[in-house]
Amino acid sequence: MGKSTDDVQPQLHHVSTANDDRAPSFDKNDGAQVRELQGNAHFYETVSAAPLDPWSKTSIKLYLILLVAALNATASGFDGSIFSSINAMPQYQQYFHHTSLGSATGIIFMIYTIGNMVGSLFTGPICDHFGRRMGMMVGSVLIMVGAIVQTAAKSDAYLLGGRFVLGFGVAIGTSSAPTYALELAPPQWRARVVGYYNTFFYTGAILATGVAYAAVKAPGEKAFRLPLALQLIPPLFIFTGALFIPESPRWLTMWGKKDKAAEILAKYHGGGDMNHPMVQLELREFEAGIELQKSSSVFNYWGLVNSHNARWRFTMMAFMSVFAQLSGNSVLTYYLPSMYGLLGVKTPERKLLLTFANTIVSGAGAVAGSALNDSVGRRTKLWVGSIVLAGLFGGVTGFSSYFEGGRTDVSSTITNGGIAFIFLFGCAYSFIYTPLTATYCAEVLSTPMRAKGMGIHVILSNCANLYNTYVTAVALEAIDFRYYFVFVGLNIIYSAVWFFLGVETRGRTLEEMEEVFNAKFPPRAALQKAVMVKKSDGHLADVSAVTGADVERAQYK
Repeated sequence: MGKSTDDVQPQLHHVSTANDDRAPSFDKNDGAQVRELQGNAHFYETVSAAPLDPWSKTSIKLYLILLVAALNATASGFDGSIFSSINAMPQYQQYFHHTSLGSATGIIFMIYTIGNMVGSLFTGPICDHFGRRMGMMVGSVLIMVGAIVQTAAKSDAYLLGGRFVLGFGVAIGTSSAPTYALELAPPQWRARVVGYYNTFFYTGAILATGVAYAAVKAPGEKAFRLPLALQLIPPLFIFTGALFIPESPRWLTMWGKKDKAAEILAKYHGGGDMNHPMVQLELREFEAGIELQKSSSVFNYWGLVNSHNARWRFTMMAFMSVFAQLSGNSVLTYYLPSMYGLLGVKTPERKLLLTFANTIVSGAGAVAGSALNDSVGRRTKLWVGSIVLAGLFGGVTGFSSYFEGGRTDVSSTITNGGIAFIFLFGCAYSFIYTPLTATYCAEVLSTPMRAKGMGIHVILSNCANLYNTYVTAVALEAIDFRYYFVFVGLNIIYSAVWFFLGVETRGRTLEEMEEVFNAKFPPRAALQKAVMVKKSDGHLADVSAVTGADVERAQYK
């Protein structure tokens, strides 16, 4: 006679630990629903115990709040893309006596990056002392000032000044906004929310390239001044919206305003319930780190590198900051029309149309990448993606080689093949890096050093962009397509670095990353999996804390 299912108890043979890689196993007859999940067991217990409704009225209000932050990415996308298109306009070239490549053009692009770097130095003090909202407001005002000067420019001096102030403002805004979004988003939605924040870069880029394509047919100065004037629109919405949104609960906790922080967490993370498990988890973690937060001076950056934990965090942030900019995408961002020229595309109208279309395709890749941010590990996406990028840029290089020496007797099939590989590269890059660049940097930085670290992230990104904006203009003019081999090789190196040294951040709250970075070798510690059992009430629980009676068992026939 068969044994009753009520008498069957799951027998745990082994549970993996940080020092043991063997897989856990249960008796084959227990029927328990066991899952291995990347990350922290307590995190998964909390999330499954009281999931949030993504379509509630409060959740929709949260999306609108985060939209204000996302408009900073829109502003960055517009400002970062518009000059690439304007640089291809004959009206602009004739008015300012510039060419599409060369040293003078490189300086025009480079000054924006220098403004970004200088602005980054002020990001930490502004965001930490005055708040994340104030950082977005200050950035939006500076962007508007720079846009006005740039639009009205009559000489290179005004053009350079306007672009410097514009870059200064963008640095402050784009450091404040992802930090704000990361700290306000519920932990279980964090990767997707901040990933979608990054995709808003392409709303600005699509608007910029679309307007530039439409304006190229306009006579005289209007062709380039109208697109430049539209840079005023996103920061105006940012400044207005920032007046009405709540402050980051982490920043409030850092300055001792725990009651206000708890109120915001309860409203947006717990459906108004102060006792919601996620709210309580976050409050406990905030309070545990409050003394460390208070002890961090607004102008003290030493905390970024003063311990084993901090150095690993800084290294991961630095890898992402530099690799994302020196993987080839910045060449597309600043000199895409010139790349089309190396593939035999001659007319400004076709160059701008292709640039516009490429931006749409890249935007689609970014949306897809953001949607998968919570289901695909950061490390996996980065090391595999780097191999893909190397192959695609190699394809662009191969097709461009047919046009060496300005050859014109080349089949249009070769031109179209090269254009296709540029589109594929842009889409793949956006899928891999766009949803992760700001997200990953903010995830690996500790709470008291996050704003300062994001400022350093912008500085490092722009150090790489100094190379991209100036050297690329000179190199493409001097050695044309051969310059692409640099990025093919770099992407291969990045793949190896991410595979062996990348630290996974999926499946943990920001505070729970502390235990990972305290480990002797964080990349290994980050890959440890939590063994979860689905209980009879449908909730997930850490297997080490579950009794046999709690486990949902299969029925025997």
